[in-house]
Amino acid sequence: MTQPAADPPGDIVARVDFQFRWRTWALFLLMFGAGLFSIKDGFFTYPKDNAAWASQPRADRAPKPPHDPGSILFNEVLGLLLPPAAILIGAWRAYRSRGEYRLAGNTLIIPGHAPVTMDQIHSLDLVQWDRKGIAAVEYGPPGAKPASLRLNDMIYERKPTDQIVDRIEKHLEAQDAATTGARSKSGE
Repeated sequence: MTQPAADPPGDIVARVDFQFRWRTWALFLLMFGAGLFSIKDGFFTYPKDNAAWASQPRADRAPKPPHDPGSILFNEVLGLLLPPAAILIGAWRAYRSRGEYRLAGNTLIIPGHAPVTMDQIHSLDLVQWDRKGIAAVEYGPPGAKPASLRLNDMIYERKPTDQIVDRIEKHLEAQDAATTGARSKSGE
């Protein structure tokens, strides 16, 4: 009788989550659009309305201008801050969600990191996993200072990311069991 394979065949690939991507675009469009409207109001519409109010005869106009200087300044500041902030936040979120997570055999490939073999992984921190879907993986060659990477199932597809975390967890458990078994045999 043959033993079933411990790991399912084929690569596990987690691409960027569609919801994360559309939320990024929605946030960008909302911030950029609000900035453009603030530029229009703060630099053009509100001053034009106030100039039209000032050009009316005193008897025909309201006691106060339609737009106070504070609202004009507020819109000017928003107009100058929101479009660049939208570009920066959109670029940052696009950078964070570049590429894909891939577990090819025993090699984990994550954007921004060199390929990591399962044997290089020291620990898996699942403190934020249940609540936020974030797993921290420490890896590196033996004796060197460990590096870390994060797996986030909000940014990348949840099911494949969960499968990758499960495979890492099983590998670490098997590694611990093998180490414990080797220690107990040497102690006998």
